[in-house]
Amino acid sequence: MAEYEKLGTHRQTFLPAPVSDTFVRGCGIVAGGLAAVGVICAAVGSIGGGIAVGIVALLPATLASVRGRQNRQNRSARLDLFDYGMTVYRTGEQIAGFRWDTAEVRQQVIPFQNTARAEYSLEMSGPDGAQASFDDTEFADAREWGRAIQSAITGTQLPRAVATIDRGDIMQFGDIGLDLTALIFRNQVYPWERIQLIDARSGLVRIKVDGSWISLAPVAAIPNFYIFNELAERLRLPATA
Repeated sequence: MAEYEKLGTHRQTFLPAPVSDTFVRGCGIVAGGLAAVGVICAAVGSIGGGIAVGIVALLPATLASVRGRQNRQNRSARLDLFDYGMTVYRTGEQIAGFRWDTAEVRQQVIPFQNTARAEYSLEMSGPDGAQASFDDTEFADAREWGRAIQSAITGTQLPRAVATIDRGDIMQFGDIGLDLTALIFRNQVYPWERIQLIDARSGLVRIKVDGSWISLAPVAAIPNFYIFNELAERLRLPATA
């Protein structure tokens, strides 16, 4: 896949995060306990009650089976970074490859410096239809790979986005558009000189316009959020100076 996508030299591999089987063990204990109650019910003559309890026991047993299968699948997963892109692999799935110059990344929560614990949950997509979602519970060293992916995509695509704006075109980020004069959201136009702040700390992008906060789109709905944020601030700050 790396050769096919022309991703260049391999730089780093991230392997699965340590797996906790607490959930699986808990479900197994509950299922076993319910199964024992069902047997007791049947033994004392309550066949219907035993069957009912047995059916209920199937739920935690099924959850334990599904989670155990996911854990086994994740143990052989790997995330590889290259000069010009990345690949994601899981057992039983086709390898997904993405180039820094064409990939879109959506991040559920944007970490800030005062965040006690940063969560990394990324959704990748490519122009060829490739998709992959993964988070810090699946791959170890999430802070490292999360920053590396965002930095590579931002550094590669930002110059092209700036050139698009400079030509007078609109740069679209989901439902939000940016151009030289304003931020556009669902046919509403907000001139840069009226936008006092842009905030995304609550998981929702908000802008402060003429002293009032206006909610826009969730952070997770904005592709390449860091490019969006960099462009927006470059356009807003000179207009409000």
